[in-house]
Amino acid sequence: MRAEAASKRMRRIGLAVSCLAMTWLAACAAPLPETELRVLVKLAQPSSDSAAIARLVSNRAGVSARYLGSSSLTWHALVLPCSGTSDCEAVLQRLRADRVAIEAVERDERKRIVTP
Repeated sequence: MRAEAASKRMRRIGLAVSCLAMTWLAACAAPLPETELRVLVKLAQPSSDSAAIARLVSNRAGVSARYLGSSSLTWHALVLPCSGTSDCEAVLQRLRADRVAIEAVERDERKRIVTP
C-alpha cells in the first residue's frame, strides 16, 4: 500500500514538473512584440549630416529616430521606436508617404552578429 501511494505521488510530481517545463518552453517560444523598427532610408538629396537626417526622419515618422550609419550619401540606417507590429507598420507607412525628401524606405532585415 505504501509503495503504491509513493508511486502515485511520484507520478503526480513528474506530471507537475512536465507541465511547468512545457509552460516555460511555450513562454520562451512566443515571439516578442516589436519595440523598435530598423529602417534603411534613401534620401532624395544626398547628405552626410547624421543629425539633420535623424531630424528629417523623426519629423516624417512622428517618433524620435536614432541614426545608425550610412552605406552611401543617399542610403542611411536608422532606428525608430514603436510599440507592436501595427504601430511599427504605421511608422513605416508615414515614412513611405513622404516622396519628396525620402525616395525609398525599407525594413533593415540584415542579419546581425552578436558577439559575447
